[in-house]
Amino acid sequence: MASSNKPRFWPARWGRHWKEIVAGCGVMPCSGARTFWHRLRRQRHGTLLDGVLYCRPQCLELALLGRLSQLMTFRFSPPPANRMPLGLLMVARGKLSHEQVAEALAAQRSANEGKIGEWFERLGFATEQEVTSTLALQWGCPVATAVEPDVLGAGHRLPAAILESFQMLPLQYVPATNTLSIAFGERVEHGALYAIEKMLQCRTQPCVAGRKKVANLIETLRQQPRSHEFEFGPISDPAEMVRISSSYIAKFGAKEVRLGRFGALIWLRLANRSSLMNLVLRLRLEPQQAHRPRPALLPHISMTVSRGQVPSQRALE
Repeated sequence: MASSNKPRFWPARWGRHWKEIVAGCGVMPCSGARTFWHRLRRQRHGTLLDGVLYCRPQCLELALLGRLSQLMTFRFSPPPANRMPLGLLMVARGKLSHEQVAEALAAQRSANEGKIGEWFERLGFATEQEVTSTLALQWGCPVATAVEPDVLGAGHRLPAAILESFQMLPLQYVPATNTLSIAFGERVEHGALYAIEKMLQCRTQPCVAGRKKVANLIETLRQQPRSHEFEFGPISDPAEMVRISSSYIAKFGAKEVRLGRFGALIWLRLANRSSLMNLVLRLRLEPQQAHRPRPALLPHISMTVSRGQVPSQRALE
């Protein structure tokens, strides 16, 4: 196996180190920032937050406060409508009649719960396989041929709370193409896929699987102990989120932190030299927000506090 200490690896390693030297601390001006020559003589110190280096815990906490406040106060637009309703697609494919679709819609409105595909199955109008294949056609992606529990390495695992919230399951990671396949049991959430790509630095490939199969596997994962994965909330105070996050970052010795919002959840991914840790902060939503349709997701946004651009007090409230 090739060693990273061999000369042919030195240019890439020094290239990364040179970027870190030039960048300094993400908070400018920073009283803890060292001179260029001091940084050149010493190794990098501090923590990366979304790719930006913060030299001291105080700098990191300031950046975390601004970033978390930004994620919490973001106002989501409603998700776009599907190209064609599931019921009409099943009628076009000869799987259902217009009367059956109307009856299922009436039952759904009366119960005020459940997806329309689930009602097709409850009423015996269609099988789960027929609904799944039509969902794949609706979202323009393949049907998963085999759905197994999450057996991926730690580097490509997703927090169980996020899997449950969006009824999705990671299936396979292909190193050659840096692609992670994710199966959805309900609607395909492209916002979630984009956010995952930014968090894990990989490509995603969606597919559709049976709703019950995905739900059962997620429930199984929920029952299993998942080391280095912690959930908190509901929380509405950004300062409390910073306190929790900073405490775990310090205890874990994290050298890199990435974070993004997934609906009512904020995911922080901590990495040190040998392992990973996932923190999930559940937001306390206002009563009127809790009954709205699931919002679109906020993509991974990088915010750098630099050259005096400290978040205003109004932005942090």
